[in-house]
Amino acid sequence: MKVAITGGNGHIGNALIEELIRRNYSIKALVHSKSNFLQNRDVEIVKGSLEDIDSLRELMKGCDYLIHCAAIISITGDPHGHVRNINVKGLENVLSIAKESNLKRVIHISSVHAYNHLPINEPMNETRSFVPDTAYSYDKSKRDGQLIARKFFEEGLPIIIINPTSVFGPPNYAKCKQNNAFISMSKRRIPFVFKGGYNWVDVRDIAHSICNALTQGKLGESYILGGNYYTLKDLSRSVARVSNKRIPCFEVPIGLVKFFLPLIGIYYKILRQDPSLTRESIEILEFGNKFIESEKAKQDLGHNPRPVDETMKDLLSWHRENH
Repeated sequence: MKVAITGGNGHIGNALIEELIRRNYSIKALVHSKSNFLQNRDVEIVKGSLEDIDSLRELMKGCDYLIHCAAIISITGDPHGHVRNINVKGLENVLSIAKESNLKRVIHISSVHAYNHLPINEPMNETRSFVPDTAYSYDKSKRDGQLIARKFFEEGLPIIIINPTSVFGPPNYAKCKQNNAFISMSKRRIPFVFKGGYNWVDVRDIAHSICNALTQGKLGESYILGGNYYTLKDLSRSVARVSNKRIPCFEVPIGLVKFFLPLIGIYYKILRQDPSLTRESIEILEFGNKFIESEKAKQDLGHNPRPVDETMKDLLSWHRENH
């Protein structure tokens, strides 16, 4: 069986390709920019983008399945419209070509951010309402993308929607911000964390469940793939346990971090780096739902998230071996 994949250069995409290879699938990947990761693996590469219809047709030609991972993740809004262009219009292009390609199944990777996390102390599952129009641009783009996917299902496309929570763990070829923060923490480069947390899940468990969705699960359904809720302080303690180090990581109030955000923004500008700390990223951790459920995915897709210490240990080991 041959699987077409978009977003293979991303964190989830990397883990997915490694899982697909383990399962002996043939892989065809849409590539927008050069990638050592893909070039070093037995993957058929199609040069193109979500805006290039011809490349999308070439990607899906001769394939049985499609996993659509490509997206722009943003914690700085959408000042230039790129987030909406890729996450909504790009998705519509992909699903239009998928519909004419007669695929056996399409897996669309959305996000748990499509759902409204409030109230944060009540259980949250796939029946939760979507985010309102006052939500951040990324969240709205994932909501609208999911609505488009539903529309295509009603028109006959055999599609399943996946909603991961906050993903971390190896492999880290894509150098995701979450992984890099934990690696920095292990090197004692982060002296403090702020109060807040989220639902965290190993990227390998996400990849495993997505691959299961190629042959399992119910068409037209959405599945939240989560792990467990951990505060940033919990995660710093996990880093300390698995690295057998004393990690001096003090917890400060969120209000204090927000007060210094303008200075933090200037710091990132001086370094010419994309900010890792913004009002948006802070509020994600401040208002992250504490009781996200993945029961439907556990039942239908065999989703089985591993303990946080196992993921953290494997991440730090992977970094040492591949630095």
